[in-house]
Amino acid sequence: MKTHQIDVKKGGRVRPDSTKISRSNLVESICDFIRSNPSGDLSLHSLESKFKVNRFTIQKTFKEIMGISPRKYAEECRILLLKRNLKAEQPIPKAIYQAGYNSHSWLYEKSTSKLGMAPSSYRRGGEGATIKYLTSKCRLGYLLVAETRHGICSLSLADKKEALVLALSEEYPNATIERSESVSKSLKAVLDYFDGQLLNLPVDIVGTDFQKRVWSSLLKIPYGETRSYHQVAEMIGEPSAVRAVANACASNPVPLIIPCHRVVRKDGSLGGYGLGIQRKEYLIYMEKSNSEVR
Repeated sequence: MKTHQIDVKKGGRVRPDSTKISRSNLVESICDFIRSNPSGDLSLHSLESKFKVNRFTIQKTFKEIMGISPRKYAEECRILLLKRNLKAEQPIPKAIYQAGYNSHSWLYEKSTSKLGMAPSSYRRGGEGATIKYLTSKCRLGYLLVAETRHGICSLSLADKKEALVLALSEEYPNATIERSESVSKSLKAVLDYFDGQLLNLPVDIVGTDFQKRVWSSLLKIPYGETRSYHQVAEMIGEPSAVRAVANACASNPVPLIIPCHRVVRKDGSLGGYGLGIQRKEYLIYMEKSNSEVR
């Protein structure tokens, strides 16, 4: 990443003197401050006073490096903190206030879009939810498909079947998790995908607003094609959000259905992949080969 210098005593103007700090260091310091002050004043005016850098420079620099604004970053930090508080079994009012919110209405108005389930259920590790799953041997190791009554909530691959079931139980420690043949239709659809069939299944997943925007854009990448992280950032109208797009891809709970494997680096190299680079390489090659004979 190209490093510029910002004079923190001259309103954010670039100057070659001893008071300058790098753009990346400035943004890192702002991120640390936001994470450690969830209930504090995180407005641009407050950040300007704290870091002695012009608020417009803060906004521009932060968005260029992080891909989102300081306000949006603060919002997502608060959501993550709220989730941790709820999982730690804090009373809901206390969990909300400690995450930096001044009322309950923010959460309850759109609890599904914020947490993916009612806050009381999320706090109890999915208590009250029923998750059914099946595993199967496939071309890339072992496959697990898990679903609620609303859709697929988890899809993963691993070298050992036991690791897949353990990861599912750790994500929802208090949910009713059971092996069930009712998932066989969804499992077959995924297995057919490895034989060249298109994959289109309903999902029931949790993500921040930004993650959901990225995931929706991935569904628009045609079978057999790839896009760069930069191109995906442009697709969602955030051309500087390359790093944030990569993080959203890494957080995808239903790979293959939401095809994060179709996103590569700008130079064409594969980049990262939570299920392993070799699997990503195989999936891209498999789709490209099948698309050429359609």
